[in-house]
Amino acid sequence: MRTQIFAYKGVLGAITDLDNGKFLNDPRSDGQFGVVVPVEEIDISPEAVSLLLNAPREGGSFAPIMLTKHSVLYDGDSKASIGLFGFWKHLFKGSDLCIGRDCDKDVLNLCNIIDIMPPDGFKSVIDELNK
Repeated sequence: MRTQIFAYKGVLGAITDLDNGKFLNDPRSDGQFGVVVPVEEIDISPEAVSLLLNAPREGGSFAPIMLTKHSVLYDGDSKASIGLFGFWKHLFKGSDLCIGRDCDKDVLNLCNIIDIMPPDGFKSVIDELNK
């Protein structure tokens, strides 16, 4: 399954599949905080791109969302990746919606930008949080 990144009411969400997804890290190994997905495996909505382009940068180089261009190729073809804190289902709101200080926003243009309808469960959670 491809990783999907989408937005709803100013909140960024993502779905990754630890069983069928493609990752540059081993998210099931000890010490992992999330997933690192090659851009070739990412579908992202235009709304999510807009949120990330305008996301504040974390003071350090490590943040809940990382946009990285690689100086070497991984898996023969991956030139860039997006790292996301968490596993399976991801939600970034408020101070969690930030990127690392050294992130390269051009990475977003390497993803497959398509319209994605956020899952109903995600929308329900966001609607409940916004009450």
